[in-house]
Amino acid sequence: MGRYIRYWYTYRIVVAVLIGLGVSLAMYGLYTQQVACDTHGSCAVNISVHPEDRLVGESKLDPPSPKVVIVGIDNASVQTIGTYPVPRDAYAKALQTLENDGAAVVAFDVGLPDKREPATDNVFAKALADSTVPVVLSYGAGSVVSGNGRIAQTGVDQIPLKAFRCADKNASSTVRCQQPDKSVYLGSTDLQLDADGVVRRIPLFVQPACFPKACDSQLIDTFGFAAYRAFFVGTDVPNGPTLREAGSSASFALWRNPVQVDDTGSALINFFGGPGYYQRTGQYVSFGDLVSGGVSPDAIKGNIVLVGYYYLTGVNDQQLVTTSAGKNGAGANATAQMPGVELQANVVQMLLGPKFISHEPPLIVFLIIALLGLLMALLVARLSVLWGLLATVVVLLVFTLAMSYLSIYSSFVPDLFHPWLTIALAYTGVTAYRFLYEDREKRKVTSIFGQYLKPEIVAQLAKTRGGVDDILRGGERREITLLFVDVRGFTSMSERMEAEDVVTLVQMYLDHLSGIIFTWDGTIDKYVGDEIVAMWNAPRLQENHALLAVRCAYDLINRAPELQAKLLAKGLPPIRWGIGVNTGPAVVGNLGSRSRIQYTALGDTVNTAARFCANAPPYHLLIGQPTYEMCKDYIAVDMVPGVQLKGKSAETFRIYQVTAIRETPTSPWAPFPTDMATEAHQTFTQQFTQGTILAPGDSESRDILIGEAAQQALAHQAEAAPTAPATSAPAATAPTPPLGLPTQSQ
Repeated sequence: MGRYIRYWYTYRIVVAVLIGLGVSLAMYGLYTQQVACDTHGSCAVNISVHPEDRLVGESKLDPPSPKVVIVGIDNASVQTIGTYPVPRDAYAKALQTLENDGAAVVAFDVGLPDKREPATDNVFAKALADSTVPVVLSYGAGSVVSGNGRIAQTGVDQIPLKAFRCADKNASSTVRCQQPDKSVYLGSTDLQLDADGVVRRIPLFVQPACFPKACDSQLIDTFGFAAYRAFFVGTDVPNGPTLREAGSSASFALWRNPVQVDDTGSALINFFGGPGYYQRTGQYVSFGDLVSGGVSPDAIKGNIVLVGYYYLTGVNDQQLVTTSAGKNGAGANATAQMPGVELQANVVQMLLGPKFISHEPPLIVFLIIALLGLLMALLVARLSVLWGLLATVVVLLVFTLAMSYLSIYSSFVPDLFHPWLTIALAYTGVTAYRFLYEDREKRKVTSIFGQYLKPEIVAQLAKTRGGVDDILRGGERREITLLFVDVRGFTSMSERMEAEDVVTLVQMYLDHLSGIIFTWDGTIDKYVGDEIVAMWNAPRLQENHALLAVRCAYDLINRAPELQAKLLAKGLPPIRWGIGVNTGPAVVGNLGSRSRIQYTALGDTVNTAARFCANAPPYHLLIGQPTYEMCKDYIAVDMVPGVQLKGKSAETFRIYQVTAIRETPTSPWAPFPTDMATEAHQTFTQQFTQGTILAPGDSESRDILIGEAAQQALAHQAEAAPTAPATSAPAATAPTPPLGLPTQSQ
């Protein structure tokens, strides 16, 4: 159990799930911080990102309401009037014109807190007092604070002049109004900006700065709702239905469903278009045209008319809104801002529908983030890195498209940023784990076993759950099959060869035989000079390990002529080897000193296999009793007499020479290729001998001359040799055998 706990990180799925849950919890925490930042402006982590703004735009499904008209005080209006600030008698004339043209409600989104020309102020005050249509005046504040389901105005009180809303003779704004004008109402134009400076919400419940000293109203309506309410109630607004807040929603008598509000009493604004939308769609008239009589009454009759500044130079009454995303303003890199009066027009149109929008409940956001985090963690854990990246992109696209479709055809605004971040971080986290831990284990397995095993087997070992430490956990005893192969006469042969020729010959020999061992899924334990030690059933389990070793030995002999041909082409002598195979228990594992370790095998089975190899004639395979028992249905053998191994009883310990082999227990027998390999070796030896000569000389040089160089040396020796008398000719002697090869009988 301890070992599994120790290597907990190798359980990819478990770790991936933990990463997915961790990322999901972190992202939900970040989401709550964003909500806190946007709502209260105070949070530990200020990251306010709203990619869902891009989902909001002008749509033919929601054209501007014909019941909402903007009268914009723009640059053309100032040129028409001829003076700025706009004189208040111009406001009076505009009100009277709108009243005569049949406007249902007139709302002035302009500041009126200070006195100007008494004559013009009196004209506007009289027009307000005599109005037969509801008139809403804007009441803003220097700043606001939020809390208890509302926002409260603070700072300088900017309530409109008392004369514009009250018939009292006492004009002091610090004294409560005793005779309010029956058609004039106040509406708050205060806004609640998110942490990124964008207006997405409108406060519905505002405590005015005049309360409680200069007014009795503990709450006033927001400007847009005041105009909407007056549209339905008329001039009897004080006795009409009011907006009521209950928990996280607000209701009105004319609404079938309530609107969702946050803990500041603010609701999301459903913007129906970007900045300038009402002007582009014909729901806009210029203030200058209105006061000069250039506006048709048909554009006014029965509508809610909002009067306010509209991109007037020098007046900063614009805000970044949801639909500002992707819209350019006057500057090349400026983002378009929406005039305050147009923002209020969107609020009125939303209330007229009503077409409310709301955020997903926090629980839904958490479930979405958690599901996406777990889904991505599981996908990336089961796929390769590249396929995992592709899956991440697909999940991002599908999620975004699904949320976009739902947001367009429903009434909620999805949270995109935190699910996106969850998807990306889940992929990054699981991929980083795989690279730092799991792939590191694979690289360790590859570095250790890559020189012993063929790549396919190394790849299988790399998938081991516990990694390299699970494979090499200090050694274990298991049954394995050992194969030893050794070149006959190599020592005497190498002493008469150039060093570089010895290296070339050994390299070709090791490459050729190692490739065959890999073909039969063997593990190369070590190279000891010209000896190769291979084993089966370690490090991975192989059910038929003994038969695999015997078949490998067959191939090592059967394909010997291939190597002989390559050696001859290089001008190198042919070689022969003997093979010993033994099966039995041995200790296998990562063994060695503190400074150098190696994956190897130890035990009597290993020593016995080495002795089999030492006693095996060239191109013969000697095996022991355990190997024979495991392969007896596939091989034919002869007992080898006269071989006694030290420490082994001749009565109980038998050695066999494999003479034939077959594919299946019922297949025909194929003779072991010992004779074929021996005959081929003799042929290659003759070819090599004919093209090779030892160069004699006083220096006793043992250099080898091959091919054309050898023929030239022979010709030179014939020319230089003295002619001996016929009667004293020496007896013919056999030539020196090349490089330790057996002497050929004459």
